[in-house]
Amino acid sequence: MAARAKLSDVARLAGVSTATVSRVLNDNDRVAPELVERVLKAKAELGYRYNSLARGLRTRANAVVGVVIPDVTNPFFTDLVRGIEDLVRENGYLLVLCNTDETAAKEEAYLELLVDQQVAGLVIAPVRSTIEAASFDLAGIPVVAVDRTMNGVDTVTLDNVRGAIAVTSRLLESARRVATITGPLVTTTGSERLVGYRRALSDVGIDFEPELFVEADYSESGGYAAAHRLLALEERPEAIFCGNHAMALGAMRAISEVLDDPNEIALASFEPLPWAADPSGRVVTLAVPSYELGQRAAQMLLERIRGFEGPARSIVVQTELLRTPR
Repeated sequence: MAARAKLSDVARLAGVSTATVSRVLNDNDRVAPELVERVLKAKAELGYRYNSLARGLRTRANAVVGVVIPDVTNPFFTDLVRGIEDLVRENGYLLVLCNTDETAAKEEAYLELLVDQQVAGLVIAPVRSTIEAASFDLAGIPVVAVDRTMNGVDTVTLDNVRGAIAVTSRLLESARRVATITGPLVTTTGSERLVGYRRALSDVGIDFEPELFVEADYSESGGYAAAHRLLALEERPEAIFCGNHAMALGAMRAISEVLDDPNEIALASFEPLPWAADPSGRVVTLAVPSYELGQRAAQMLLERIRGFEGPARSIVVQTELLRTPR
Protein backbone atom coordinates (compact mmCIF):
# COMPACT_ATOMS: atom_id res chain seq x y z
CA MET A 1 0.00 0.00 0.00
CA ALA A 2 1.40 3.39 -0.99
CA ALA A 3 2.24 5.79 1.81
CA ARG A 4 -0.36 8.47 2.47
CA ALA A 5 0.59 11.82 0.94
CA LYS A 6 1.60 14.49 3.44
CA LEU A 7 1.14 18.22 3.40
CA SER A 8 4.87 18.55 2.79
CA ASP A 9 4.54 16.34 -0.31
CA VAL A 10 1.93 18.68 -1.74
CA ALA A 11 4.17 21.66 -1.03
CA ARG A 12 7.15 19.98 -2.71
CA LEU A 13 5.22 19.08 -5.86
CA ALA A 14 3.61 22.52 -6.10
CA GLY A 15 6.91 24.28 -5.47
CA VAL A 16 5.59 26.29 -2.53
CA SER A 17 5.99 26.33 1.25
CA THR A 18 3.88 24.22 3.60
CA ALA A 19 2.51 27.47 5.02
CA THR A 20 1.18 28.36 1.56
CA VAL A 21 -0.43 24.93 1.20
CA SER A 22 -2.12 25.33 4.59
CA ARG A 23 -3.44 28.76 3.60
CA VAL A 24 -4.86 27.41 0.35
CA LEU A 25 -6.54 24.47 2.09
CA ASN A 26 -8.02 26.87 4.63
CA ASP A 27 -9.42 29.15 1.88
CA ASN A 28 -7.13 32.04 2.76
CA ASP A 29 -7.72 34.76 0.14
CA ARG A 30 -4.21 36.21 0.54
CA VAL A 31 -2.70 33.53 -1.71
CA ALA A 32 -2.06 34.42 -5.37
CA PRO A 33 -4.47 32.64 -7.78
CA GLU A 34 -1.64 30.95 -9.68
CA LEU A 35 -0.30 29.46 -6.43
CA VAL A 36 -3.76 28.26 -5.48
CA GLU A 37 -4.03 26.49 -8.82
CA ARG A 38 -0.62 24.81 -8.36
CA VAL A 39 -1.47 23.63 -4.87
CA LEU A 40 -4.87 22.24 -5.85
CA LYS A 41 -3.36 20.49 -8.86
CA ALA A 42 -0.64 18.89 -6.69
CA LYS A 43 -3.24 17.92 -4.07
CA ALA A 44 -5.34 16.16 -6.70
CA GLU A 45 -2.35 14.46 -8.31
CA LEU A 46 -1.14 13.05 -5.00
CA GLY A 47 -4.59 12.18 -3.73
CA TYR A 48 -3.91 14.24 -0.61
CA ARG A 49 -6.76 14.16 1.90
CA TYR A 50 -6.88 17.21 4.09
CA ASN A 51 -7.40 16.19 7.72
CA SER A 52 -10.48 18.05 8.95
CA LEU A 53 -10.55 16.64 12.48
CA ALA A 54 -10.58 20.16 13.88
CA ARG A 55 -12.74 21.73 11.16
CA GLY A 56 -15.01 23.22 13.79
CA LEU A 57 -12.04 25.14 15.15
CA ARG A 58 -10.70 26.26 11.80
CA THR A 59 -11.91 29.83 12.02
CA ARG A 60 -10.19 29.99 15.41
CA ALA A 61 -7.04 28.11 14.40
CA ASN A 62 -4.80 30.88 15.70
CA ALA A 63 -6.41 30.50 19.11
CA VAL A 64 -5.27 26.88 19.55
CA VAL A 65 -1.98 25.68 21.10
CA GLY A 66 -0.79 22.12 20.55
CA VAL A 67 1.00 20.16 23.29
CA VAL A 68 2.83 16.93 22.43
CA ILE A 69 4.03 14.79 25.34
CA PRO A 70 5.27 11.18 25.70
CA ASP A 71 2.96 9.86 28.44
CA VAL A 72 -0.34 11.38 29.56
CA THR A 73 -0.56 8.91 32.47
CA ASN A 74 2.65 10.19 34.08
CA PRO A 75 1.73 12.65 36.90
CA PHE A 76 4.79 14.72 35.99
CA PHE A 77 3.36 15.45 32.55
CA THR A 78 -0.18 15.84 33.92
CA ASP A 79 0.96 18.73 36.13
CA LEU A 80 3.15 20.13 33.36
CA VAL A 81 0.23 20.24 30.91
CA ARG A 82 -1.97 21.86 33.54
CA GLY A 83 0.63 24.59 33.93
CA ILE A 84 0.60 25.20 30.18
CA GLU A 85 -3.19 25.15 29.93
CA ASP A 86 -3.81 27.53 32.81
CA LEU A 87 -1.61 30.21 31.27
CA VAL A 88 -2.67 29.85 27.64
CA ARG A 89 -6.36 29.86 28.63
CA GLU A 90 -5.79 33.08 30.55
CA ASN A 91 -4.50 34.51 27.27
CA GLY A 92 -7.40 33.34 25.12
CA TYR A 93 -6.04 30.09 23.71
CA LEU A 94 -7.43 26.57 23.72
CA LEU A 95 -5.18 23.53 24.15
CA VAL A 96 -5.02 20.33 22.09
CA LEU A 97 -3.12 17.48 23.81
CA CYS A 98 -1.33 14.69 21.93
CA ASN A 99 0.30 11.59 23.49
CA THR A 100 3.23 9.95 21.65
CA ASP A 101 3.95 6.96 23.91
CA GLU A 102 7.66 7.66 23.30
CA THR A 103 7.10 6.69 19.64
CA ALA A 104 8.71 8.73 16.87
CA ALA A 105 6.06 7.71 14.31
CA LYS A 106 3.20 8.92 16.52
CA GLU A 107 5.10 12.12 17.24
CA GLU A 108 5.51 12.84 13.52
CA ALA A 109 1.84 12.07 12.81
CA TYR A 110 0.62 14.42 15.54
CA LEU A 111 2.95 17.20 14.44
CA GLU A 112 1.63 16.86 10.89
CA LEU A 113 -1.95 17.05 12.20
CA LEU A 114 -1.23 20.17 14.26
CA VAL A 115 0.51 21.87 11.33
CA ASP A 116 -2.45 20.98 9.08
CA GLN A 117 -4.72 22.74 11.57
CA GLN A 118 -2.48 25.82 11.68
CA VAL A 119 -2.21 25.96 15.45
CA ALA A 120 -0.80 29.15 16.90
CA GLY A 121 2.10 27.35 18.56
CA LEU A 122 3.48 24.05 19.87
CA VAL A 123 4.95 22.83 23.14
CA ILE A 124 6.69 19.47 22.81
CA ALA A 125 8.61 17.01 24.97
CA PRO A 126 10.37 15.29 22.06
CA VAL A 127 10.94 11.57 21.80
CA ARG A 128 14.55 12.27 20.78
CA SER A 129 16.37 15.30 22.14
CA THR A 130 18.95 15.10 19.35
CA ILE A 131 16.34 15.96 16.73
CA GLU A 132 16.43 19.33 14.96
CA ALA A 133 13.23 21.37 14.86
CA ALA A 134 14.01 21.87 11.18
CA SER A 135 13.60 18.12 10.68
CA PHE A 136 9.85 18.60 11.07
CA ASP A 137 7.82 20.54 8.54
CA LEU A 138 6.39 23.03 11.04
CA ALA A 139 5.40 25.75 8.55
CA GLY A 140 6.83 28.55 10.67
CA ILE A 141 4.77 27.68 13.77
CA PRO A 142 6.47 28.77 17.03
CA VAL A 143 7.80 25.84 19.06
CA VAL A 144 9.01 25.45 22.64
CA ALA A 145 10.61 22.23 23.90
CA VAL A 146 9.85 21.31 27.51
CA ASP A 147 11.51 18.81 29.87
CA ARG A 148 13.74 17.66 26.99
CA THR A 149 15.78 19.78 24.63
CA MET A 150 15.23 20.16 20.90
CA ASN A 151 17.85 21.86 18.78
CA GLY A 152 16.96 25.24 17.35
CA VAL A 153 14.03 26.23 19.60
CA ASP A 154 13.38 27.69 23.05
CA THR A 155 13.72 25.08 25.82
CA VAL A 156 12.59 24.76 29.43
CA THR A 157 14.20 21.88 31.32
CA LEU A 158 15.03 20.69 34.80
CA ASP A 159 18.60 20.70 36.07
CA ASN A 160 18.90 16.96 35.52
CA VAL A 161 22.60 16.71 36.31
CA ARG A 162 22.38 18.56 39.62
CA GLY A 163 19.25 16.66 40.66
CA ALA A 164 20.82 13.29 39.89
CA ILE A 165 23.94 14.24 41.83
CA ALA A 166 21.84 15.16 44.87
CA VAL A 167 19.84 11.91 44.87
CA THR A 168 22.82 9.64 44.18
CA SER A 169 24.93 11.40 46.79
CA ARG A 170 22.24 10.79 49.39
CA LEU A 171 22.24 7.07 48.57
CA LEU A 172 26.02 7.02 48.78
CA GLU A 173 25.85 8.17 52.39
CA SER A 174 24.81 4.65 53.37
CA ALA A 175 25.79 2.49 50.38
CA ARG A 176 28.81 2.01 48.14
CA ARG A 177 27.37 -0.19 45.41
CA VAL A 178 24.73 2.09 43.87
CA ALA A 179 23.04 1.19 40.56
CA THR A 180 20.94 3.32 38.24
CA ILE A 181 18.03 2.75 35.88
CA THR A 182 17.86 5.58 33.36
CA GLY A 183 15.40 6.60 30.71
CA PRO A 184 16.32 6.46 27.00
CA LEU A 185 19.72 8.04 26.41
CA VAL A 186 18.42 9.70 23.22
CA THR A 187 16.61 12.09 25.57
CA THR A 188 18.38 14.75 27.61
CA THR A 189 16.57 13.56 30.72
CA GLY A 190 18.07 10.09 30.31
CA SER A 191 21.57 11.15 29.32
CA GLU A 192 21.93 14.03 31.80
CA ARG A 193 20.69 12.02 34.78
CA LEU A 194 23.28 9.38 33.93
CA VAL A 195 25.93 12.12 33.87
CA GLY A 196 24.81 13.27 37.34
CA TYR A 197 24.89 9.71 38.69
CA ARG A 198 28.41 9.15 37.37
CA ARG A 199 29.61 12.49 38.73
CA ALA A 200 28.29 11.66 42.21
CA LEU A 201 30.20 8.38 42.12
CA SER A 202 33.36 10.16 40.99
CA ASP A 203 33.02 12.76 43.75
CA VAL A 204 33.48 10.03 46.38
CA GLY A 205 36.13 8.08 44.48
CA ILE A 206 33.93 5.26 43.16
CA ASP A 207 34.48 4.00 39.62
CA PHE A 208 31.52 3.65 37.27
CA GLU A 209 30.59 -0.02 36.77
CA PRO A 210 28.69 -0.65 33.50
CA GLU A 211 26.89 -3.66 34.99
CA LEU A 212 25.20 -1.33 37.48
CA PHE A 213 23.67 0.80 34.72
CA VAL A 214 20.50 -0.23 32.85
CA GLU A 215 18.76 1.87 30.21
CA ALA A 216 14.96 1.51 30.25
CA ASP A 217 11.96 3.32 28.76
CA TYR A 218 10.49 5.43 31.60
CA SER A 219 7.66 2.92 32.12
CA GLU A 220 6.81 0.86 35.20
CA SER A 221 7.35 -2.34 33.23
CA GLY A 222 10.72 -1.03 32.07
CA GLY A 223 11.79 -0.33 35.65
CA TYR A 224 10.55 -3.75 36.74
CA ALA A 225 12.58 -5.58 34.08
CA ALA A 226 15.67 -3.45 34.69
CA ALA A 227 15.53 -4.04 38.45
CA HIS A 228 15.26 -7.79 37.95
CA ARG A 229 18.37 -7.60 35.79
CA LEU A 230 20.25 -5.79 38.57
CA LEU A 231 18.97 -8.15 41.24
CA ALA A 232 20.22 -11.13 39.22
CA LEU A 233 23.83 -9.91 39.45
CA GLU A 234 26.19 -12.10 41.43
CA GLU A 235 26.88 -9.09 43.63
CA ARG A 236 23.63 -7.19 43.99
CA PRO A 237 23.53 -3.40 44.34
CA GLU A 238 22.95 -1.92 47.76
CA ALA A 239 20.85 0.90 46.31
CA ILE A 240 19.14 1.80 43.02
CA PHE A 241 18.51 5.28 41.59
CA CYS A 242 15.61 5.36 39.11
CA GLY A 243 15.24 8.10 36.51
CA ASN A 244 11.52 8.65 37.10
CA HIS A 245 8.68 7.61 39.39
CA ALA A 246 7.20 4.96 37.07
CA MET A 247 10.48 3.05 36.85
CA ALA A 248 10.85 3.37 40.61
CA LEU A 249 7.43 1.76 41.10
CA GLY A 250 8.49 -1.10 38.84
CA ALA A 251 11.75 -1.48 40.73
CA MET A 252 9.88 -1.58 44.06
CA ARG A 253 7.72 -4.41 42.75
CA ALA A 254 10.75 -6.38 41.53
CA ILE A 255 12.58 -5.90 44.83
CA SER A 256 9.56 -7.08 46.84
CA GLU A 257 9.39 -10.23 44.70
CA VAL A 258 13.05 -11.12 45.06
CA LEU A 259 13.92 -10.09 48.62
CA ASP A 260 12.28 -11.18 51.86
CA ASP A 261 13.07 -7.74 53.25
CA PRO A 262 12.72 -5.04 50.53
CA ASN A 263 14.46 -2.57 52.82
CA GLU A 264 17.75 -4.38 52.16
CA ILE A 265 18.09 -2.28 49.01
CA ALA A 266 17.71 1.50 49.22
CA LEU A 267 15.73 3.13 46.44
CA ALA A 268 15.59 6.61 44.94
CA SER A 269 13.52 8.32 42.25
CA PHE A 270 14.15 11.53 40.34
CA GLU A 271 10.41 12.28 40.72
CA PRO A 272 8.09 12.05 43.73
CA LEU A 273 6.16 8.82 44.28
CA PRO A 274 2.44 8.71 45.14
CA TRP A 275 2.01 8.55 48.90
CA ALA A 276 0.07 5.28 48.63
CA ALA A 277 3.02 3.64 46.87
CA ASP A 278 5.50 4.65 49.59
CA PRO A 279 3.63 5.52 52.79
CA SER A 280 6.70 4.82 54.94
CA GLY A 281 8.76 7.37 53.05
CA ARG A 282 11.70 5.03 52.53
CA VAL A 283 12.38 6.20 48.95
CA VAL A 284 14.65 9.18 48.32
CA THR A 285 12.89 11.58 45.93
CA LEU A 286 13.17 15.05 44.48
CA ALA A 287 10.65 17.88 44.48
CA VAL A 288 10.11 18.43 40.76
CA PRO A 289 8.27 21.68 39.87
CA SER A 290 6.47 20.32 36.81
CA TYR A 291 3.64 22.86 36.96
CA GLU A 292 6.19 25.67 36.95
CA LEU A 293 7.94 24.00 34.02
CA GLY A 294 4.68 24.11 32.07
CA GLN A 295 4.04 27.74 32.97
CA ARG A 296 7.53 28.78 31.88
CA ALA A 297 7.14 26.94 28.58
CA ALA A 298 3.74 28.53 27.96
CA GLN A 299 5.12 32.01 28.67
CA MET A 300 7.96 31.54 26.20
CA LEU A 301 5.53 30.27 23.57
CA LEU A 302 3.17 33.21 24.05
CA GLU A 303 6.11 35.58 23.57
CA ARG A 304 6.97 33.83 20.29
CA ILE A 305 3.35 33.95 19.12
CA ARG A 306 3.28 37.69 19.83
CA GLY A 307 6.27 38.28 17.60
CA PHE A 308 9.48 37.78 19.60
CA GLU A 309 12.16 36.85 17.05
CA GLY A 310 15.32 36.65 19.14
CA PRO A 311 17.67 33.64 19.23
CA ALA A 312 16.62 30.40 20.90
CA ARG A 313 16.51 30.72 24.69
CA SER A 314 17.02 28.19 27.47
CA ILE A 315 15.58 28.10 30.99
CA VAL A 316 16.81 25.55 33.55
CA VAL A 317 14.60 24.97 36.60
CA GLN A 318 16.10 23.62 39.82
CA THR A 319 14.96 20.65 41.90
CA GLU A 320 15.53 19.81 45.57
CA LEU A 321 15.60 16.73 47.76
CA LEU A 322 12.09 16.09 49.00
CA ARG A 323 12.29 12.91 50.99
CA THR A 324 15.03 10.93 52.70
CA PRO A 325 14.91 7.36 54.01
CA ARG A 326 13.58 6.91 57.52
